[in-house]
Amino acid sequence: MNYLAHVTLAEDSDEARLGAILGDFSKGLEPERLTETMRFALHEHRAIDLWFDALPEIRAEREHYPPHLRRFAGILTDVFFDHFLVKRWSDLVAVPMDTITSSLYRALKAYPEALPPRLREVAPSMTEHNWLGSYGDPRNIERALTGIASRFRRPTPLLEGLAVLDDRGDEIEALVLDTFPRVQEFVTTRRRAGRRGDR
Repeated sequence: MNYLAHVTLAEDSDEARLGAILGDFSKGLEPERLTETMRFALHEHRAIDLWFDALPEIRAEREHYPPHLRRFAGILTDVFFDHFLVKRWSDLVAVPMDTITSSLYRALKAYPEALPPRLREVAPSMTEHNWLGSYGDPRNIERALTGIASRFRRPTPLLEGLAVLDDRGDEIEALVLDTFPRVQEFVTTRRRAGRRGDR
């Protein structure tokens, strides 16, 4: 799952939402700089990813990618998931999107010492351009993939994944509508079971 999904699934606090995004910026992360709430959210992020990636329908979706894109199918599916999460927000989330994204952006400014180098580098642009809330626009999906591709040492065909979004958009949207409520239930059940002790 991608940035917006993880931040949305986090507990309702600025610290938790920051911790929830740290799983995607683990290089250079210093856990001792994190609060307990951030550490819990980071571990929850990882548990969500393991559960989500193991879903048979997610595995099957990634098999629809052309062979030369399958190495990147996880990245592409995650980004496309955020795209449809924005588009179908009112059907999936009771809290206004701005409440959640603003909470993360406040945390990025309030806890600079907790940010690993890459997140510290992109945080100003993420906040100024509202990266998370902008995923509904396909042009911003292209920008997001361009940014991800720039982090690879060699050229990648990530932008060719946009053709998958064009071809399978309806199917991916249906997948989001089906799986996101189930992820929400997984998170709720995990917390009720007292999994805050997982570190």
